[in-house]
Amino acid sequence: MEPIFALDIGTRMVMGLVMTKNDEQGYEILASAQTEHRQRAMYDGQVHDVDEVARAVAKVKALLEQKVDFPLKQVAVAAAGRALRTEVAVAEHKGLLPVRWERENVLALEIEAVHQALRQLQSSTGDDLQSYHCVGYNPIARWNEGEEIANLIGQRGRVAKVSVIATFLPRTVVDGLVAVLGRVDLEMTSLTLEPIAAGQAAIPPNMRRHNLALVDVGAGTADIALTRSGSFFAYGMVPMAGDEVTEEICKHFLLDFKVGEKVKREILKKKQLSFTDFLGAKVVVDQSEVLELIQSVVGKLAGNISKEILKLNDGVPHAIILIGGGSLTPLLCELLAETLGIPQNRVGIQVRDRLGEIHGEKSLKGPETITPIGIGIAALEGNGLQYYTVSVNGTPVPIFALQLTTVAEALLAAGIQPRSFFGKPGSALTFEWNGEMQVIKGTLGNSAELLVNGKPGKLDQSLTAGDEIIFIPGEHGKDAQISVKDILPVQNPKWIFWNGERERYAPQVFVNHKLVLETDHILDGNKISYIANDDLSNLLKQKGYNLQEKEDLEISVNGEIHTFHLLHEVLVNGNTAEGNIIINDGDCIEVRKVQLTIGDLKLKPNPITFYINGKEMKYPTQETIITSQGRPVQEDELLIDGMDLRVVGYKQMPILSDLLPYVKFSDEVPPGSTLTLIVNGQPAEFTTVLCPGDRLTATWN
Repeated sequence: MEPIFALDIGTRMVMGLVMTKNDEQGYEILASAQTEHRQRAMYDGQVHDVDEVARAVAKVKALLEQKVDFPLKQVAVAAAGRALRTEVAVAEHKGLLPVRWERENVLALEIEAVHQALRQLQSSTGDDLQSYHCVGYNPIARWNEGEEIANLIGQRGRVAKVSVIATFLPRTVVDGLVAVLGRVDLEMTSLTLEPIAAGQAAIPPNMRRHNLALVDVGAGTADIALTRSGSFFAYGMVPMAGDEVTEEICKHFLLDFKVGEKVKREILKKKQLSFTDFLGAKVVVDQSEVLELIQSVVGKLAGNISKEILKLNDGVPHAIILIGGGSLTPLLCELLAETLGIPQNRVGIQVRDRLGEIHGEKSLKGPETITPIGIGIAALEGNGLQYYTVSVNGTPVPIFALQLTTVAEALLAAGIQPRSFFGKPGSALTFEWNGEMQVIKGTLGNSAELLVNGKPGKLDQSLTAGDEIIFIPGEHGKDAQISVKDILPVQNPKWIFWNGERERYAPQVFVNHKLVLETDHILDGNKISYIANDDLSNLLKQKGYNLQEKEDLEISVNGEIHTFHLLHEVLVNGNTAEGNIIINDGDCIEVRKVQLTIGDLKLKPNPITFYINGKEMKYPTQETIITSQGRPVQEDELLIDGMDLRVVGYKQMPILSDLLPYVKFSDEVPPGSTLTLIVNGQPAEFTTVLCPGDRLTATWN
C-alpha cells in the first residue's frame, strides 16, 4: 500500500507521520517530525494565523521529505471534534394536483431537507453568517399524503415529506486547514475528526466492548470519546485544557507564555524550578509551591471533564484513558479519579509503547503521538471523510464524502438552492367578477438542465474527482397575468349625445370600486364589477343617476317652510323614456331634473284684517307682489333651494279713508252731526295710515 502523510495540527504543536500498512505486521511509521508554533497561531483547534501555521507545517513536511526521500503531495488531517454538528430536519412538497414521485423529485426533496437542517443549525448557533460543509446525510423517514412509507419513489400523491439527519463541519474550520495546506502545496485527501482518530489508535476494537472514556487533552480543548458494546457511541468536548494551567503560572509569576509552558513541563521533573520573569528577575521556587498554585485550575479542568463524561455516558465509566500533550498536566489523573469517585489505577495515560501493531520510529513514545497515529490509521483504512474537488459552473467545489457523492450533493456544496432544481408552476390568479369567483392558472415550470463532463446528467449520478458540472436552473412557470380587456365581453363602443355633448359610450370596469382602464392588469384578490354599454339603465349607472332618488327643495314663504320633492326625467331622442330601453349608436339622451317655478306655487297674498266698530273686516288685496330678499321676482323664475319668498297684496298700507266705504252707518244721520274717527282709542284723521289688526271706530255725533 502507498504510504500516507498524516498531519496533526494542534494548538501548541504540529506533528507529521509518514505511515504505511503491512498486512502481516500491521502499521509502520516510516518517518516522523514535529515542531512547535513560534507564537500562538491556533486557538481551540481553530486556525487563526494561516501563515504562522503554514510555516510550522512546511518545516515538518521538509523534515519528512528528507527522511523518506520522496515528495509529499497529499495529506490526511483531522478537525477538532467540537466542530462536528448534526441536525434532523423535515422538508415537504405540496402540489395542486397528485403527481408520481420520481427518483429525482425525491432526491430534490431530500436536499431541501438538508438545507432546512443547515438553516436550523445557523439559527441554533446564533450566527447566520456562519456557513458549514455538509459531510453527509441520511433519510430517516418518508411520508406520502400524511402516511409514513418506506420508499416514496413510484408513489403518487399531492403531498410528500421527508426527514433527514445531516452532518456538518464549519467552513471556517475546514477552510482554515485547506488554506494552510495550500500554502505548502499539499492537497487534503482525507479528513477525520480528532476524537475518532485518537480512538482508533488508543483503544483497540476488542477493548471497545468495555465502557471506557477516552480524553484527548490538548492545549486548548479536551475531546472526549466513549465506548460501549464494541463501538464508540458518543463524542464531546470541554473548551479548556493545558493552556489554562500555563496561563495560571504566567499570571502568578509574570512570565511569557513560552516560559510558563516550560515551567509547567518541568514541574514533575525537578524538585526546584528556576526561571526568569518578564522583568528580568531570576525566580527559584519549590515544586510543591507550583503544584499548590495550579491545583485549583487543574481541579476545575478535571471537574469539567468529569461533568461532560457523566452527561454523555449517563454514569461513571469503567476507566478513563488520557492522551494528548495536556494529559501530562500534573495532578490531572489524581483529580479526575477523585471527582469521578473511581480508583486511581482506573485513570491512566495511553502511550505509544502499549499500542499493538504499530512499528517503526521507536522514539515516538509520549501520549501526544496517539492522535497523529490515529489520523494515519483512519486514512489507511479509508475511514476518513474523503476530500476531493469537482467543478460546478466553472467554480471549484470541495467535496467531503461519507459515501459516494452525487450531483445533488455537489450542487448543495456549491450553495445552489434545491428550489432551483425544478421550476415551480406559476401562481394562479383569483379574482371576483360581478360577485362570482374566477381562477386563472399560471403556466407550468421547466426542470433544470444538468451536464456532467459535457453529457446530460441526473441529480443522483455519482461523481469522481475532477468532474465538471454545468447547472442551468429550472425555469419557474409564469404567474397568471391578464388585463381587463382579456375578460371583457365583446361589446363595441357607441357614440351618443349626452345632454348635448357627443360622448363615447363603452363598457366600464371597476376594481375595488375604482374605475380602471381596459389595459390595466388584474391583481390577485381584486373585486371587479362590470357595467355594459347596452341599455339606458347601464348608461344611467355609468353616469351615476338613480331615477328613483328624489331631491329635496326647501323654501320659505312668509316665514313658513315648504318642502318639495323633485324627480328626474330622461328624454331619448326628444321623447320621455318609459322604463329601460336599448341605447343605439347616435342616440340623444337628456337627463334633467323636473324644475318648479314660482308660478307653480300659485302664491296668493292674504287680505289684511281690521276691526271696525267691533266687527272683523277683511280688507281685499289690491295686487300680488312676490319678493325674495327685497327683490321682486317673476312667476317664471325657477325655485332655488333655500329661497326666502315674501308675498304681499299691497304696494302700500291703506289709510283710514280707504276703509270708510266698508263702514256701515245708520241710514239716518242727525243734522249737524260730526263724524268722529278713532284708531286704537286715539283720535284719527282721514289720512291716518293703518296697520294690520288696527281697531277703528267711526260714528256720527
